[in-house]
Parts: sequence; structure tokens; C-alpha cells
Amino acid sequence: MPECVPPDSSVHILSPAARRSAAIGAASGDVVDLRRYRLARLIRDAGRQQGELARLMRESAHERTQLAEALQGAQRHLASIADSYKVLLVRLKREKDFRDACQEAAELEDLDEMIRRRDALALELEAIRRTPRGAAGA
Repeated sequence: MPECVPPDSSVHILSPAARRSAAIGAASGDVVDLRRYRLARLIRDAGRQQGELARLMRESAHERTQLAEALQGAQRHLASIADSYKVLLVRLKREKDFRDACQEAAELEDLDEMIRRRDALALELEAIRRTPRGAAGA
């Protein structure tokens, strides 16, 4: 119970009609119970505060929803970047293997074998570079 109302007093909540009649009675010279008036004001203020709190909670829920959507978008973007790096790493490994094979072919004494390997490796390099970006295992 609020501090302004003594605990031993009987308190009645005034309806809007009762409050109007109390105000009319006060204008006509009747005495208004201050405890009831204060209680009615406290109840009205509490209602306003409750409404404000509800509004703030709705705004907070909306902001949390927007944040969750933004985080999901960022997660999808990062997953896409990770996939691109996987593709890049596969391509780099294949090109390194190609260079190593070219080096081995250059070290051969047999000119025909060296030319055959060079041609096969050149075709492999073309295939690597034609591979679509999304095909990581190709």
C-alpha cells in the first residue's frame, strides 16, 4: 500500500463517475477525502507507467527481432565467404600440383615425354581456370 495512505484506513477505489461526483461535491462545498483522491492519482499514474513500460517492451522486442535478422544475414554472408575460400584453396592446390608436374617434366631428359606432359598439364591448367567458382570439389 502506498505510504500516503495509512494502513488502518479503509480504501475504496473511485470509479470515474464517483470521481466526477466528488469533484462536483467539492465545488458545492462538500469535503473530498484526500486519501481517496491520492489513491486515485496513484492508480492513474501507475496505469500510465504500465502503458509506457508496455510500449518500451514492444519496441525492445522489435529491436531484438531486427538484430536477429541482421545476425542471420551476417551469418549467411560469412558462410558464403567461407565457401569461396574453400573453392580458392582447392584451385590453389591444383595449380601448385600443376607447377610441380611442370617442374618434373622440365627435369626429364626425354624431350618427347616432356612435351607430352607439358601439353597434358596445359590442358589441366585450362580446366582449372574454367571451373565455376562454386564448384569446390571439381
